[in-house]
Amino acid sequence: MVSRGAMRIPRLIIILVVLFGTAGVASALDKPFKYPVKVNVSDSIPPRSGVAGMDMASGGGVSWDVAAGQSRGEIFCPKRGYSFAIGMKPFFTSLIGASKVSSRGGEGSLLSLHGHLRLPDDKTLWDFYSYLRLWDKVAVRIEYAPWSWSGPGHIPIDANFSGLALKSGDAIQSDLGITTFTVGADYDVSFGRDLVFGPNADMHVIKWSQRVVKDGGTAMDFSQTILQPAIGAHIRYEPTNTGYFSWFKPYLEGRFTWMSFDGLGLSTWDASAGIAPPVSRNVDAGFRLGYKQWRLDGTRNRLFTDVTVEGPYMDFALHF
Repeated sequence: MVSRGAMRIPRLIIILVVLFGTAGVASALDKPFKYPVKVNVSDSIPPRSGVAGMDMASGGGVSWDVAAGQSRGEIFCPKRGYSFAIGMKPFFTSLIGASKVSSRGGEGSLLSLHGHLRLPDDKTLWDFYSYLRLWDKVAVRIEYAPWSWSGPGHIPIDANFSGLALKSGDAIQSDLGITTFTVGADYDVSFGRDLVFGPNADMHVIKWSQRVVKDGGTAMDFSQTILQPAIGAHIRYEPTNTGYFSWFKPYLEGRFTWMSFDGLGLSTWDASAGIAPPVSRNVDAGFRLGYKQWRLDGTRNRLFTDVTVEGPYMDFALHF
């Protein structure tokens, strides 16, 4: 059976090329204004004690250098050696692929998650995350994704799920849970003031749980915990000179990870655009729109899987 969940590498390459191209063009256009324009304040200011003191000290008129066009975020949120964020993502997913769960005796069939097990192929899921960034270079991330699907139906073929014999036309209730806990780290390398690129590494703890119940109450449960490392890269572009729109702190971001380990491969990619306007002196409100893909394929112990979860998402976060 050929799964429809193959990772779209060309799409990822195209998105990364677009991000790099956008960053390069924007950097070229911003070059004449790389540093904030200085505006000299007129001398026609009513004399006050503080200003008079400055006049006598300087021996001339008052000349204040005001940075034009800088973000209000730079005023409200001074640069610190660390930052912290928490957020959540409603993820509008499509579930594609198949899995094979074998019994200890080796019995099991390759079953399409939607076509055979009747799991819904569209569902809104939720991701939660937080990160701590230190020295503007290193970020430590924690992510939690409790995904689950459930659906009733009739299996269209004779099959076997981990030793449970299924006949064509049997009424079944299928459940699938993929819960992922991820600890990761990013390292940022700056290319100018507005472009950041660097490597990242993740360790995923994946809990795969699956259950099939036949009409009449006969059921079979399967559960497996998977440790899966992955490495990748990320890029982030934050334009520094966008006029009044700089108050919103717009940015573009993309990242990918991949690794094949112990017979099982995990690949992810993500591209998004967002804003993070300040809401108080030390807090920014982040919002972004993006598209991501998560794919798990290969064999680990009794589980064979070729599953893709992908779709658009929104991201709501608070940056401290």
